[in-house]
Amino acid sequence: MSRPAPRHSRSHRHRTPRTARYVFYTLLGVVGEILITISLILGLFIFWQLYWTSWEVEGVREAAVSQFHDSIEPPTQGTGEIRTDDPPPFEKVGNGETIGVLHVRKWGMQIPIVEGTDQYLLDQAFAGHYPNTQQAGEVGNFVIAAHRRSYGNNFRHIDTMEPGERLVVETKDAWIVYEVAKSEIVLDTATEVTYPVPHERGATATERLMTMTTCSTATGGQFGNSHRFILYSKFQYWMPRDSGTPEEIADEGAE
Repeated sequence: MSRPAPRHSRSHRHRTPRTARYVFYTLLGVVGEILITISLILGLFIFWQLYWTSWEVEGVREAAVSQFHDSIEPPTQGTGEIRTDDPPPFEKVGNGETIGVLHVRKWGMQIPIVEGTDQYLLDQAFAGHYPNTQQAGEVGNFVIAAHRRSYGNNFRHIDTMEPGERLVVETKDAWIVYEVAKSEIVLDTATEVTYPVPHERGATATERLMTMTTCSTATGGQFGNSHRFILYSKFQYWMPRDSGTPEEIADEGAE
């Protein structure tokens, strides 16, 4: 006599193998956790890149400006002698050594200018002078570069400069005053902006220019590096340090 098939209990019927749906949701949870971790890492990197790097070099920039001022005689206060003849010739310095200080009153900043554009120099919140370009005040093109976002944010607001606004380069002997002329955005390979006459290879320079270069955020977000923002300015006058201080920075309290 055959026996009836055994009946499975309710609890036994529910102990089935993992279903495809269970596996899917498990994998989905793992992927979600990975994405959250990646987001946190990216967020910390952005914070470090945009804020921490600038905070940690702020003191370096201020110390460099103070050391430069401590190494030279303080300027004479009051209105000085405005001159448009040839500024005093600049004695070249070694790579990494200080040329002077860029004063941008609109930004409330004094930025040390050093010789060379090596990454480690720009990462110390310095503006670096392209060695193959003219010196400050010379006929031709005095070209400097600095970070726009991170490591001091020196040129962060370069796009706010309008034609007619003034920039002052302070050297050990003179104040050299430039006036903003125009700006443009170019590819990072556009070395022609550093020519003595920008964009004109082989042309003979007749003007004294200063060109500021930095990354352009307009084409790549905060970290765009494929283009450069270029700000051109033209020499207006120079003033001996021992005759006074330019009115463009008279309220700055420069020493």
